[in-house]
Amino acid sequence: MPALYSVKRSWLVGILVLAACGVIGPSKEAVEKFSTEVVPVIAEWRADALKPYGTEEFNSTIDSADQQRKFIVFSKLGDLSSFEPPAMTGYFSSTGKGTFVTVDINAKFAKGPAVIRMVLRSSGGELKLNALNIRSPAFGDPSAQPNAVQQI
Repeated sequence: MPALYSVKRSWLVGILVLAACGVIGPSKEAVEKFSTEVVPVIAEWRADALKPYGTEEFNSTIDSADQQRKFIVFSKLGDLSSFEPPAMTGYFSSTGKGTFVTVDINAKFAKGPAVIRMVLRSSGGELKLNALNIRSPAFGDPSAQPNAVQQI
């Protein structure tokens, strides 16, 4: 029995170390909750509204005039009508930076459909928006889709 207890204890310690290092990422439920909360904020089309949800890196990029212009392009989509549950499409860890999860969300807006892609960073048990791009035929020639991407 002591050997089994030792293996069980070692396994538990290993899991705790991986979690502390950010190797084990956020739960699907946490990603869905964060994504569901942030999509309506994205659809306000105001960069400053996203700051409470963004990482320092993300927030530093949305202050630029170039990024502000991208939100003007985003606003061409109009009001948000609906969106589907998020699909986690990518996952990776970076030593010292945390775990990153890529999430795609199909959304419908007044001017047409769009795919919202977010890269979320999980660090210290908290999810933050690290990158954002939106693809939609409303941004230009529909035949250019999926190349018609506006990215922050």
